[in-house]
Amino acid sequence: MESRSGAAASGGRRRLAAAMGLVLAAAGSSAAAQIVSDLEAERPVGIEDARAIPYRAFLAAVDWSYNNRRGSDDMGPGLSLLYGAARGLEVGASLRYVTSPDSNALRGIASGDLQLHALYALAAETARRPAVAVRVGVLFPTGLDSRGTDLLLGALVTRSFDAFRLHGNARWVRLGDTIQAEKADRLEAGLGVDFLASRRGSTDMIFLVGLQVRSSPLVGGETVFEAELGARRRIGAQTVFFAGVGSQLTGEGDRAKARVRAGVSHFF
Repeated sequence: MESRSGAAASGGRRRLAAAMGLVLAAAGSSAAAQIVSDLEAERPVGIEDARAIPYRAFLAAVDWSYNNRRGSDDMGPGLSLLYGAARGLEVGASLRYVTSPDSNALRGIASGDLQLHALYALAAETARRPAVAVRVGVLFPTGLDSRGTDLLLGALVTRSFDAFRLHGNARWVRLGDTIQAEKADRLEAGLGVDFLASRRGSTDMIFLVGLQVRSSPLVGGETVFEAELGARRRIGAQTVFFAGVGSQLTGEGDRAKARVRAGVSHFF
């Protein structure tokens, strides 16, 4: 017969194992939720959150985009790499290729330009304040029919509520080279929201809605207003599938009236 002390020790071990199991399950759920909710630009909408990827984490993503334009549609892949260089500091690189690079160059969309960026979290979100981050990027003319080196400076804000997260983005772009009637300075602002797809609290999938406004790339041109819808779903322990649709509702005649984008991202 087991002694009272032995029974007590055995019971203590069972309680400890159960507690550890709960902690690990909670940690796994939290990690899965963060993988799905880490919003980077164009994955699948233009809005991103004010949170750097975790320290020493590595993220690779690939997508395919299709744009329906008046007279000349275009499509092509996008690639991006992110790395958590320090706590609160993210660095990354991205490329996007499009068909008809000569006609797209007239819109200021070069095919294959390399963009490097750094995102720094100025403040983590608390009960009283939102998360705040700054983003600095440089776009190098490495692609076809590209011109000049562009500077991109942005600010990001994220605030969490019970049922959704709200994101605000603002960016100033300075073009290194312009053609006649093209603006050298451009301003952009966006507002987005993401929320869980499941009413039961599952963190495997979220929906996203994004609204963006941009100054016209042309002197005297019409302001660009864009609306986007998207979803992100975890399809593996560290893999996310994303897809979205969007439309530039106002702008020049050759604007993207419809856009479809789909891809996958993977955390290492």
